[in-house]
Amino acid sequence: MNDWMQKKFRGRSPVEHYRYLLTVLALNIPLIFVILLLNLNNVDSNPLTWVYIVTTILGYYILPVLVVITALWLALFYFRKTLTFVAGAVITIFVYYLLVDHFTYEIAKIHIDLFWLEWILNDIQGFGLPPSTIRNVLLVLVGMIALEIGIFVFARRFRRPRFIILAFAVVTVASFTVSQVIHVVAYQKSYNPITNLTPHFPIYVPITSYSNASKYEKLLPISDSAADAGEATYSGSLYYPLKEINCLPQPDADPPNFVFILLESWRFDTMNETVTPNIFELSKRSSVFNDHFSSGNSTVAGVFGLFYGLHATYWTAVKANASIIDNPVFIDVLEQNDYAFGIYSRSNFERHKLKDAIFRGLEIHESFAGRNKVEQDRDMVDRLKAFFRQQSDSTNPFMTFTFFKSNHYPYDYPPEDSVFQPAGDINLMFADNDTDPTLFFNDYLNATHYVDALIGDIVDELDSLGQLDNTVIVITTDHAESFNDNQANFWGHGTSFTKFQTMVPLVLHIPNREPQQVDYRTSHIDIAPTLLQEVFGCSSDITDYSNGRNLFDKPTGTRPLVVGSYVNHAFIIGGNVFEIYPMRTRKYRLDDIRGEATDPRPSELRTIMTEIGRFYEPPEGINRVDR
Repeated sequence: MNDWMQKKFRGRSPVEHYRYLLTVLALNIPLIFVILLLNLNNVDSNPLTWVYIVTTILGYYILPVLVVITALWLALFYFRKTLTFVAGAVITIFVYYLLVDHFTYEIAKIHIDLFWLEWILNDIQGFGLPPSTIRNVLLVLVGMIALEIGIFVFARRFRRPRFIILAFAVVTVASFTVSQVIHVVAYQKSYNPITNLTPHFPIYVPITSYSNASKYEKLLPISDSAADAGEATYSGSLYYPLKEINCLPQPDADPPNFVFILLESWRFDTMNETVTPNIFELSKRSSVFNDHFSSGNSTVAGVFGLFYGLHATYWTAVKANASIIDNPVFIDVLEQNDYAFGIYSRSNFERHKLKDAIFRGLEIHESFAGRNKVEQDRDMVDRLKAFFRQQSDSTNPFMTFTFFKSNHYPYDYPPEDSVFQPAGDINLMFADNDTDPTLFFNDYLNATHYVDALIGDIVDELDSLGQLDNTVIVITTDHAESFNDNQANFWGHGTSFTKFQTMVPLVLHIPNREPQQVDYRTSHIDIAPTLLQEVFGCSSDITDYSNGRNLFDKPTGTRPLVVGSYVNHAFIIGGNVFEIYPMRTRKYRLDDIRGEATDPRPSELRTIMTEIGRFYEPPEGINRVDR
């Protein structure tokens, strides 16, 4: 056996060959650094950001390649030539991907994931790539292969340190730990020079941990004053809005009030006379959108799209630049017109950065009296009504935001709201594909019915104060809720992008506007630009500040939507869903996750590519607006 191994490896032991492969990887590190740093050419830096950049590259990008090479070595160390070829292919493909991604990011401001890679390879001509581009891409690949062959040859002659294995393991694991600890603290403190780097890195999903931020913050030189100083630095990762937006109320009319009401997890098929009689009654005097989609299947993505009018893929960049953006254009316009604000929501907006990004500088009421969600939602309504009464003596208009939580799982409601039977104390955690969803769904309907009664109190209070005829009311939700609708064991939200988690009700009451039923597809990202146009007469091009459109402008053709989640997002195109993770893509039908999606048209993909990259590049000759 020893003679066979000696002949097989020609004097080089498996461990020595492993060192050889790590030497090749080490020689690629400078190249990987250069490529990734090219994405950061407009970023302002300081010593801490450089520590973060270096440790991110070593820990987030080099460490996974090290793990793959180690796994290959463990599986193939008896087959040296095969191991060398496969490891070389892995390194070459990885470095080539980073290089192509850089050029794509420079041009289109998007990073290449498996979704885009698949569609480009399947239909290069459909994307309109000229032959010269295809030729250049292939030439770069040939050059990369030649370069890697040269590195492999050079590594044979390079004296390999005996401690390279230990050094690689310690440095890469320590780098990953340091980089993510830095991000955890910087994210919590809204330290812009660190958080603003995230959109520049491909397939990068850094760790955030609210509970650990206070534990680690003493280890890092990020004081509150340093965070404030960092917030004043703009690194060019986002240009929002693209141009100055000027909006004024319609002449000869009092500026209307705005009342935003969100029911947690509200499904598209539960706005009716039985479940939500009060909302249904208001809908008779309002515009009702019957094919409406949230901008997310999670709370943050849904609320973000509603106020910013941007696809949820911009959320990371908006968080990073929140102190510079200040607030979404819609909130800015309200502030410019001296609106009073009443924000009522027990949803950890500060923890999730929604306070910094949407309601910056505004007071958010998040603590309400009561032992449970039922009592707390009741107290929230009482405080909102008190705000209405207080503002009735003021000459300034007001805007309120109210977010109900009772119809979030586990679906709380008082006994008198047990309209749908049977209902009981049940645990969704133990539900599976064989579980009858009726009990869960009835509890959900009862909780929604209770919240509807509270909303009825809000509308009645506005009416009694004589404010209803001068108040715009928006009633919708952050996302929907599934109850194993496709018999595929999907419950709740944040787990898929079928219509059962993304299609939601929207009731929009604009005084003096004729009620109507709208059946074409609309989105949360349409709400803010619609209000700016319809109420404030904004003449600015919507594309300067939003991915949306006016809700009352009927689209022609298929309208692709971008819907976000916690760490991934999806494209909804017609009746198809393309769910995108950094390293994989899942495709299915909008109404059935078990169904097979059909291929989108290249024109639809080009539209999406333009929309998700538009606000990463300023118009020609125009610098970022000083807001």
